[in-house]
Formats: sequence, structure tokens, C-alpha cells
Amino acid sequence: MQYLNDYQQVFTSRGDYTNDIIIKTCIDVIAKHCAKLKAVHVVKEKGNKKPVTDSRLATLLTLEPNPYMTAYDLQYKVAAQCFMNHNAYIEIQRDPSGRPIALWPLDYSTVEAVENDTDIYLKFQFKNGQSKTIPYADIIHIRNNFLDGELIAHTTDNLNDNLATLAILQQSFENAAINSGRIKGVAQVAGQVGSDAWAKKAKMLNDNLKNAETGGIVVTDATVNFTPCNGDPIPADHSQLDYIRENIYRYYGISENIVSNTYTEPEWQAFYESTIEPFAIRLSQEMTRKLFTPEEKAAGNEIIYDANRLTYATTKTKTELIAALRPLGILTTNQCLEIMNLPPVEDGDKRVQTLNVANTAIVDEYQAKGGDNDG
Repeated sequence: MQYLNDYQQVFTSRGDYTNDIIIKTCIDVIAKHCAKLKAVHVVKEKGNKKPVTDSRLATLLTLEPNPYMTAYDLQYKVAAQCFMNHNAYIEIQRDPSGRPIALWPLDYSTVEAVENDTDIYLKFQFKNGQSKTIPYADIIHIRNNFLDGELIAHTTDNLNDNLATLAILQQSFENAAINSGRIKGVAQVAGQVGSDAWAKKAKMLNDNLKNAETGGIVVTDATVNFTPCNGDPIPADHSQLDYIRENIYRYYGISENIVSNTYTEPEWQAFYESTIEPFAIRLSQEMTRKLFTPEEKAAGNEIIYDANRLTYATTKTKTELIAALRPLGILTTNQCLEIMNLPPVEDGDKRVQTLNVANTAIVDEYQAKGGDNDG
């Protein structure tokens, strides 16, 4: 058995920022949108993709991947781990015939790649202290920022440096708030420096200052000459905070408007195409690769994760799209209703199209007959 030069530890010694509110916000925003991706089992026949809705696999992908999770929960957890740790793993539980019967996301602390002859295994160490070695063929492995590493994504970045700087800048606001009401100054205490009487007097003055923080008054006697300092602590500039936050947002492929849910239609499209769609492609390809046998893949079976991006379009854009595509027979009645966030209707999966357009073969046949009549 050979250990590959591939290993990942979730937590780094440079500082654990997994509970930082900025990181949690970024991960939550991305994971929520990734969890809304719709899984579809399709079979490609003659260039067309026919959905398969009555299979056990379709139930796993769209409703219940395991007895303890919904499909939304699974996709949220996988997306969160992928963008937090650069790697996310799902164990495929199979029946005796090799068919997938459950999908389990793995909440690991370390993972190591092991090679035995021609097979590859992943050895997981879990947070409860237990470990498990699983064949790589039974692992859905989603990677992000796959710049380094043979099998496991490793990325060297300065994210921790940005977070450390942001923490320091945020502390300046906290310190300014705490110290703004304190009494500050220089006290000249009569007596010999270091003597017991001098030390006792200095301690008494410090105690009086602490007790006077809320009242704003300090009481001294003729043996103490107190000169107050009126300078208030200066917190960091907001532009400095914004600059660091924007660096972190760019790292995760989001923006301030995406985080605050004030995005415009073009902003959503950019976020989808740069962050959500690449994750959907990786998930689609890896699910297809690991859930189907070579024969099933050759027969055209495929898993597709897609999102109705038009949900975030304006009503004007949706109406114009339906008006342009519906007459061409591209959209069904129910698809038009879905775009408008309306419930489906009975017999709404039929397509209609204007008589102004027709299949090219029909047009050729029509023109051929017309030519014969002219003859």
C-alpha cells in the first residue's frame, strides 16, 4: 500500500477563522444558492435529453439522499465544504448489485489519499476521532481552486492575512467605543517616586479614575496635580474596512450587493455564471461519473444540475422572453408559468407554435410539391 503525496488538514496553524462572521456570511450566501440547483436525471437519445423522473436515483437526487437529509441539505453542506475547505466528499452507499441507495456527505477533519495496486482510496479522520478508508470510486469528490495537488485540491492564498487585518481594523472601533468615555490625563503625585506613600497615592488615583469612568469626574487633593488629556481614540477609516471586505468577497466570487440581497439582474447573472454555474458543472460531471456504470454512461445517462436563472430577472425581461420563445415552440405552458413563478396547470406540458415557423423538412416538402404543381 502506497501513500500518495496528497493530504489535507481542514484547520491550519496560522489561525482558525472558520467562525469569522464574514467567512460564514460568504459561505452561507453561496451555499444557499447552490442548494437551490435542480438535479435532473436525463437520458440522451438522438441528441435530445429525456428526463427520467420515476427512478430511485431521481428520488435520491431531488428529495431524499439519505434518511436524515433532504436534497437541499445535502447540496448546501457540500457547497459549504467545497468553498470553505476547497474539497467536499460524498460517500456513495450501494446495494449488493452496486446500485446507489444513499448519499452521505462526509464531515471530516483530515483526509489522505492511499493507493493499493491500481485502486485509490481516501482515508478520512473524522471529528469524533474515528477513521474510515473508502474506495475513491465510491466517493463524489467536488474540488474548488484545484491549483495544486494530485487528487486533493490545495491552494496557497493570503485569505488569513486579510482576515487578520480585518480583525485588527474592527478592534479599533471596539477600542474607540470603550475608551471614548474614559478619563485620561497625566498626574503629578507629590512625594518620592517608588516610596510606599507615593505608590499608595498613585493606586488610589487609579482607583478613583476607574470609578469615575461613567460619571466623568475625578477627585484629587492638593498633593496631586492632574492634567487631563482631551484627545479621543481614532478608529480605522471605513474605506480601509471596505477594501479588505471587498478582497474577501472577490476571493469567494461574490459582491456586497449579493450578500445584502440588493443585487440587480446583471449582478445576479454575473454571480451565477462566475460562482454558481461552475459548481453546478463540477457536481453534474462528478455525479454522472460516479453514479452510473460504464454501460449506463454509454447509453446516455447523465445527471444535470441547473437553475432557473430567470427567477431573478425582472417581470419585463420574463415577459419579453416568453413573447419571443413561446411562439417558436421552445417553451411549454408550464415552463412559461414557472418563469413567472406561477403553479403549473393540467396538460401544460404541451408545446404550441405559430404557423409562421415550421420544420425545415416540412418546408422542403411543401416547396417540392409546389414545384410539381407549377410543372
